[in-house]
Amino acid sequence: MAQFVPPPRFHAATFASFQPDPQYPSQGAVLQRLLAWVHDKPRGWFHKRLPEPGGVYLDGGFGVGKTHLLVASYWDAPEPKAYLSFEELTYVVGLMGMTSAVEHFAKLAYLFIDEFELDDPGNAQMVTNLLNQTMGQGLRVATTSNTPPGALGQDRFSAEQFQIQIQSLARRFQTLTLEGPDYRRRDFVRLPEPMSAEELERRFLEETRPASYDHFAELFYLLRGLHPIRYRFLFEGLAVVYLEGLAPIPDQNDALRFVHFIDKLYDRGLGLRASGVSLEQIFPDSYRNGAFAKKYGRCLSRLAELLSAP
Repeated sequence: MAQFVPPPRFHAATFASFQPDPQYPSQGAVLQRLLAWVHDKPRGWFHKRLPEPGGVYLDGGFGVGKTHLLVASYWDAPEPKAYLSFEELTYVVGLMGMTSAVEHFAKLAYLFIDEFELDDPGNAQMVTNLLNQTMGQGLRVATTSNTPPGALGQDRFSAEQFQIQIQSLARRFQTLTLEGPDYRRRDFVRLPEPMSAEELERRFLEETRPASYDHFAELFYLLRGLHPIRYRFLFEGLAVVYLEGLAPIPDQNDALRFVHFIDKLYDRGLGLRASGVSLEQIFPDSYRNGAFAKKYGRCLSRLAELLSAP
């Protein structure tokens, strides 16, 4: 459980470093509410309990600071606590089994879940079951929603959908809405092009940081043999990853493995250099418009940011 902490990219995300946009008062209001929530004191004469709600749900568009505030809440919350993405949580429960997962997570005081997803109803129900059993024992939970990067606030996973999905838990959660534009202001239409194979090799030979160099097709032999919860360990000691020969991914299981690989690379704050086809060609249209559209949209957004970095 000790490994479940915010990723390196967000280590500087604190309440003090969050800068609410004065044009959107909800940002400052959510900041103050979360500050109070993580510092709540037990109440009652005989059976002291923390005040309700035991759960808070951060709702808002893409890039308004939900993850920053979630991480800031983690840093301020008392021990014992854990921070995971929704995807990581499903992997952990699958690895442990529900009985063992309930036993371990019920021992925590606070649990922080980034990007609650509805892509897979089975996973959503599994996490809801876990929260039902652990929040009843006093676990406090904060979670954010996931938003498709290309939608910029349209057709996003909303608070209403979240409440419907967790009907048995809805009374335990307070919805906190953040308004505002995407602070990244990315251009999601013109994605950066990977470099040529010759340029990639030249850059690698000139690289001074700890780096890895692999062929894209060979990467999947490695990923298939690892449980996704262990992908993070691939990046230990590295500062940048070089991938030669990006290509369309014909198998959706491999595509989802690659999405999780990029999530972990991004979270750890590593650099990425790549050659091969354009980003638009990596995931087939059927993937990007299917049940896991939000995962692929997030992955393309992060790939665009990583490959645009100097």
